[in-house]
Amino acid sequence: MVEDEMVPGDGWISDESSFYGDDGELAYQLDLCAHFNPKPFWSTHHQDLNIVTMAARSQQTSGPVPGRKTAPAKLALSTQDTSSGALSAPVDKPLAFHGLDRKAMEQERLARLGKRKRDTSPPPPPKAELFNCRQGYPDSWQLGETVDDFVKRIHPLSTLAVTCDWIWVANPYHNPRDKYACPRVEQFTTRGMELLKQSRQDRQAMQANDSQGSKGMLTKFLNQEGKALQQRIADLAEENNVLSGKWMLFPKSEDVTRMWKLIVKGVIDDRLGTAAKVATDDGRDERLICVYTRNFRDANDVRRVLCELEAMGLLNSGRTLYYKPDAYTYLDINSTTATQYGLQASLHNSRSMMAAVGFPQSTSLPRKKQSTLNQFF
Repeated sequence: MVEDEMVPGDGWISDESSFYGDDGELAYQLDLCAHFNPKPFWSTHHQDLNIVTMAARSQQTSGPVPGRKTAPAKLALSTQDTSSGALSAPVDKPLAFHGLDRKAMEQERLARLGKRKRDTSPPPPPKAELFNCRQGYPDSWQLGETVDDFVKRIHPLSTLAVTCDWIWVANPYHNPRDKYACPRVEQFTTRGMELLKQSRQDRQAMQANDSQGSKGMLTKFLNQEGKALQQRIADLAEENNVLSGKWMLFPKSEDVTRMWKLIVKGVIDDRLGTAAKVATDDGRDERLICVYTRNFRDANDVRRVLCELEAMGLLNSGRTLYYKPDAYTYLDINSTTATQYGLQASLHNSRSMMAAVGFPQSTSLPRKKQSTLNQFF
């Protein structure tokens, strides 16, 4: 077997190498050694389990001398004279390695751990990043603006319609940069108008062909056509992402400020929907306030916003609220034109939605029922 050749170290390591540090580092380390005092360490660690077992293993390795009585093991603690740097006489600490009170030692260890126990409570949730899609628009609420300051800056009673048609507030927790497809309004409107035209022609043909027939059967066919048209419009709206809708409130002028403040606060506190708007002064006594939701086909969310409006006391006037998809607005479906298509001008109303869950709309909904509604939705 050929021995491995050793590589000579000549030229690799110099006697003047700074392997141990420069002169300053050497002086610093020597000073640490000269002033090191082991006594505080041993006074707090002599009962640690690792120290005890280390001494026990050491005794087992050396073994007792035959014919000699073995005294209980002692742990010599050396101290150091900090003035001279010399070790003083050892301090004996007798430790019995047989019959150790392991339970007491474990309790002591756990007590020490308990003093420095880490906080295991879950961290607070990250603060939501607010985003206002209408930031910078003078007719809209701005981030950091209080409700009172916003209403004072652009008051619905004193802002004329010639200045702007609507005053807006957007939900800062609904980020439009999220993955929501952009609505294709023009494409939806073009194809939607064709659906309305075709439906109107079909209805006229039914009436012409059944002029001598049963009036009841004709009514049935016309109702079926109206429901089919409603479904076709909804499918077309989803295909083109025209899904927003709104609850519509019509307060009198004396109630506009109070109701608008409540709605603004509800929107920016993420209690209501995606946005809200109030009509400016056009000379009429009533003002329209719209509270928007993201998807008119999401009946649970539409109902949830209605329950929030009820809890805020905005349905206590006894008047019925109506919910209208923006798709109907783009197609000019209203109380005047809806009947010729067999449609309703709105998709939902507050009375039927509240009655559907066993709580009809009233002038004073008890607080207990309000809480039940909020839990249900």
